[in-house]
Amino acid sequence: MVPAFFRISLKRFLWLLGAYSATRVFFLLWNWPRYQEEPLSDLMLAFVHGLRFDTSAILFTNAPLLLLWLLPTQVWRSQILRVFERTLFALINFIFLGGNVIDAEFVNFIGKRTSFDIFSLSEDLERHSLNVILSYWPMGLGLLALIATVVWFYPRFPLSPARERWLSGTLWRLVALFLIFTGMRGGYQFRPLSPIHAYFSSKHELGLLALNTPFNVIKSIGKNKFERARYFPSRREVVQTLHEMTKPSRPPLGVAKDWNVVVLIVESLSTEYTGYNNPYPGFTPFFDELAKKSFYFHNNFANARRSLEGIPAVLCGLPAMMEEPILTSNFTGDRFDCMAKILRGVGYSTYFLHGTHNGSMHMDKFAGLAGFENFVGLDEYPKANSEEFDMDWGVLDEPMLQYAVSLIDQAKKPTFLSVFTLSSHHPYFIPEKYAGRFPKGSLEIHESIGYADHALRAFFKAAESKDWFNNTIFVITADHTHKNDPKNRDYSGRVGGYRVPLLIYAPGLEVTAVPYARDRVSQHVDIAPSVYDLLGLSLKERLLLGQSVFDLKLPGRAYNFTSSGYWYIESDLLVDLGKPPQPLRLYRQTNFVDRKSLSELDLQSRRAELETSTIRLKAVIQYMHDGLIDNNLYDWQKTLEF
Repeated sequence: MVPAFFRISLKRFLWLLGAYSATRVFFLLWNWPRYQEEPLSDLMLAFVHGLRFDTSAILFTNAPLLLLWLLPTQVWRSQILRVFERTLFALINFIFLGGNVIDAEFVNFIGKRTSFDIFSLSEDLERHSLNVILSYWPMGLGLLALIATVVWFYPRFPLSPARERWLSGTLWRLVALFLIFTGMRGGYQFRPLSPIHAYFSSKHELGLLALNTPFNVIKSIGKNKFERARYFPSRREVVQTLHEMTKPSRPPLGVAKDWNVVVLIVESLSTEYTGYNNPYPGFTPFFDELAKKSFYFHNNFANARRSLEGIPAVLCGLPAMMEEPILTSNFTGDRFDCMAKILRGVGYSTYFLHGTHNGSMHMDKFAGLAGFENFVGLDEYPKANSEEFDMDWGVLDEPMLQYAVSLIDQAKKPTFLSVFTLSSHHPYFIPEKYAGRFPKGSLEIHESIGYADHALRAFFKAAESKDWFNNTIFVITADHTHKNDPKNRDYSGRVGGYRVPLLIYAPGLEVTAVPYARDRVSQHVDIAPSVYDLLGLSLKERLLLGQSVFDLKLPGRAYNFTSSGYWYIESDLLVDLGKPPQPLRLYRQTNFVDRKSLSELDLQSRRAELETSTIRLKAVIQYMHDGLIDNNLYDWQKTLEF
């Protein structure tokens, strides 16, 4: 006869399994635009795969309870123990089921399930959690209802249990321990179940659906230290490959020698939100006007999906090629020759502005690491006018950008200044005086993008009257993308989620003076080399990653790391290098936006191009891994000499 403890524990496990499946249904419905074109069979398969991850997550997170449930059933006569166990059950599963519910929305921001590195932003989580809860209160109510249902109806131990025989009770408990271990491990395959096993399909979205957040968080603990990639037998081969890829084909242009450099990083400014080169008006009328008289790159890609990774990519040329952001890793002591450090070395004064609380997203830490002499956060910004601040993050975009103009005025020339804006971040605060002025659009962020665009207009209007204006290079891009409009299929999926604009405006330089290709593929790590090219700077100890967008003899390319592997774009091909055991895949891109254009090709049809692109991607991966571990990203010249 099966003892009561085993029957009750099994019923409770199945009850929780149903709750996890319910959160997966919620994840699916909340993100229905991602999945509405997927075959029902694929969606059902994702749910079936998800049962393995749910089983493991339930057993890991409820481990303290499992130990209690294995106690002799006689102990459950104690009312105190029953209340304690029920409370602990509610608390544990509220937290972890809550992770699943929250990720239904958060996945739209970072493009993957939350992992343990979220706790590196604990200060930001504490400061802004209440605002997020208030904004998404329906989610909270739904979660409370789910937990209340689970706790109220879950099976209980009998008040008068039958007496157990010690031998059979011991054997059944050994069986239970065996099943718990098996479930935690995910089965008896060669390696324990890991998040990568969720990506059973070439469609990234199905992997997100199959996975659950508690499992992903647990499995990412202590996994931030990556192992060396070993695609090439020697560093020399890696360096030779990348040197050939990125070596300038000519001397630097030098058409803007000793000019000021201003890099404006607009929070979450996805290319989707702009009107220029899109078949709809967008929400950025000023940006669109400016793009017409600028060097504008529509096929530009961010090298990350989070600010903590996007800012180093823009200002240091460091792509996010591992799970943990460099700024929270053990590699912050490495050598990084960021733009601020390089330009400071040739006489520039340097400023980094980000008007939120000092310490938020480690931006003050980044400023020092990157070599900026001056950092302006909320602590440093003058607080005479309360209308210059929002209710959550800090300094609004318009006053911060006006402050930037005054700083450049006062600064020693030439000046390098970068501003990372914040108004187009949740909760998307709009100053009262601009209420109703900007189109609300279909997403919460759209109105705040309109305000950010207005702030850019005011910035350039103020800057135009300055004597330094015509001797300045302005770069405008975003740190990463944001949610896409469900009706806009062009920017969804694997590639569209990284599309951010790149605009380089030099008012003292005619666009026709420098040949360039508007449709060129580019990425964040190309920004620094492009600026150096215009300034006439030639770096012997350069990163072997980005390249000038003005060097037309070098093909444009972009690459990224995702939760399921790496991808690389060059020409019209996209190489999808998934983590083992996923196969290598090749796609043809027809317009770099529409995910329907990701038609999988027969690998044999373009074998030579596939091999070249794959070698280049693997060289990037190994170079970054070895360079961070050995702190020798810039020390590659000696390798070529031997």
